[in-house]
Amino acid sequence: MAQHAWNITGHHGNTYKLGLFHGEKTHHVVVHCNNNVVAIDFGVKESKTYTIFLDQQLCEVSIDHTGGENFSYDCRINYEVETPLNLQRKKQREDEKRSERVRLFAALAVLVIIVAFLMG
Repeated sequence: MAQHAWNITGHHGNTYKLGLFHGEKTHHVVVHCNNNVVAIDFGVKESKTYTIFLDQQLCEVSIDHTGGENFSYDCRINYEVETPLNLQRKKQREDEKRSERVRLFAALAVLVIIVAFLMG
């Protein structure tokens, strides 16, 4: 039986222990979080992804069928999908870029004023 575990730190600092069991013969899958079962799937012989929200973040536990009886397993936070938290992060990044452009323009304007004052 394939067993994997990951420790994920959520957005609010909470730690989650995600685990996955994948039966070698039956190919049954159990996904659990902090010792609570969150998904059961029977006869998984192809690639599949299970999604779980942890502290408003979308976490994806993936089974990738790599050929024959071989599988690889992964767990990651999806920062690209449009969740409320990811949209908030995107807006914050855009606001930071806008502020940086305003600061750069202001610095350039001050520089132009100083040069004009020194030449005049």
